Amino acid sequence: MPAKLAGSLFILLHLAGSCTDPSEIGLVLDPGTNQIGVFYAEIPLSASMVLYDSFNTTSQGRLVIGGDVDEFFGRTEAVGYSRLSYNPNAAKPNEEAIFDSAVFMINVQSVFGEDFDQPKGFQVHRLEEPILDTSYYNFNSLRFSDETIAGGSFLLRPDTLNTLRMPLNPQVAGELFEKLTSNDPAFSNIFNFREYFPGIAITGNPEENTSISVAVGNGTGMMLYYHYDEDTVSRTFPISTLQSRHFVGVSSDRTGTPTEVITERGVAYDVPGDRVGGKSTLGLFVKLNTQALDNFLDTLESTTFNQILLEVGPIEEYPEYKWPSRNMVMFYLGEDNRLYRRFDGAVIAVQAEGASQVSRDQQGNVVPSAGSENSLNLDEETRLFRNQVTSYVNALYRDGLIRTDLLLYPNFPSTQNNPINSDESKRSLRQYKVNKDRIMLKVYYTRVR
Repeated sequence: MPAKLAGSLFILLHLAGSCTDPSEIGLVLDPGTNQIGVFYAEIPLSASMVLYDSFNTTSQGRLVIGGDVDEFFGRTEAVGYSRLSYNPNAAKPNEEAIFDSAVFMINVQSVFGEDFDQPKGFQVHRLEEPILDTSYYNFNSLRFSDETIAGGSFLLRPDTLNTLRMPLNPQVAGELFEKLTSNDPAFSNIFNFREYFPGIAITGNPEENTSISVAVGNGTGMMLYYHYDEDTVSRTFPISTLQSRHFVGVSSDRTGTPTEVITERGVAYDVPGDRVGGKSTLGLFVKLNTQALDNFLDTLESTTFNQILLEVGPIEEYPEYKWPSRNMVMFYLGEDNRLYRRFDGAVIAVQAEGASQVSRDQQGNVVPSAGSENSLNLDEETRLFRNQVTSYVNALYRDGLIRTDLLLYPNFPSTQNNPINSDESKRSLRQYKVNKDRIMLKVYYTRVR
């Protein structure tokens, strides 16, 4: 790739200074010996941005709702879609039951935004088409009624869990209760119920610059309250999102921003200006071009790496309750800008420091290891994402590890002993921005002369 190679040659010239021998690249830290040279090199990595293709948000355990307006990322809106369910074995109210009230509850696990002294509005709509037994991606959406079945504005507490309670539309509540107490076929089984009531869509207001991550389960859904004559006990019939198929759809209008050049999924874009950034659930990620590292390694002989750090940042300052994800896994990227998969289908990332970076397939070929991911970790004081990648680079240099570009994917690293089933990058609209010249490999190495 000419542009990639040109950029890499510039980096090598920058590192070499006036040296004419490529083996002399680096700053000599111990010039007193004529046998062993200790060197330091900084290798800037160029970065682009990728709107990830096929970003599956089906049944992640969270509904991301709301959005924000940002001068770099544009206007982003997330809508949570879910089926509803009830316990078919639970006692239903009979014809003698007296309806009291009905509410819709939203179990908020985390909040992302600003201006929390101002109320934030959320609305629940009835779907006009069903959620099918298929995969849904963040660019998918379903038709829903303009009329709300519940809604309200709330003063959210960003430092704790929030439970939002809003009155259920009286007509909807009355109709549901009537069908319950009359043994209507709609409540004869869950399939009939979903034909009658396909599900919900929950929306917010991006102009309020706030989004919420909502737990799917008993705490999110409708609660019908009733009693019987001469009965002092209030009874409840829940119709919730428990064990219900759900997904998050995200729309993005980047018109007038540096990221408006990003129009196609799965394509790496050199964004105008001096910044790149990532935004979760939207699936917009930073891609690191590793050609400069490859070229640097190709100049070395008889070299031992003492320590190698990858640093991203300092990232731009952010409001108190609009912090980015605190970990970024470094996934290998294929030529199609999708996550690289090993021969057995395993998705591969840079492995933890000290862990094996390579293994062998059944034919004895060197293949990347899997199961113990490394990550760049955010230091909130310095606003630096950083970590050691010495073992990774050593495997590139010595063990013939495949060389690919890397995708910075906001998520907790998983290990063989502690697998992570949830995908943090699909549970919020967290974001970060960083100057392109603040992505650096810092290499300390020793060479026998």
